[in-house]
Amino acid sequence: MFQETIYYTTPPIILGKHEWVLDVYQTEFYGRCTRHRWRRVGDVRWRKDEEWPTYDSNNGATGGMPKGLARHFHRHCTAIEQALGISAQTALFCVDAG
Repeated sequence: MFQETIYYTTPPIILGKHEWVLDVYQTEFYGRCTRHRWRRVGDVRWRKDEEWPTYDSNNGATGGMPKGLARHFHRHCTAIEQALGISAQTALFCVDAG
């Protein structure tokens, strides 16, 4: 079984008939990264964001996922950035940080 370290998970948000969370987790090659997981309200098993029916990694705006996830990200942005190891100074001085 594959084990990974999850540093932070947002509280679930309900969008339509589905719950969504965002994880900050550790990858072997890229370090700390983020990903969404989803499930139907009432289900037990969380699914990968790639399993979302309209998922599109080439869609730079939403990735083919619900637009409400951007609002959810911004609500928890400070905690997500802390879990990623991004400081407030990074956000001030790096174009890609914000």
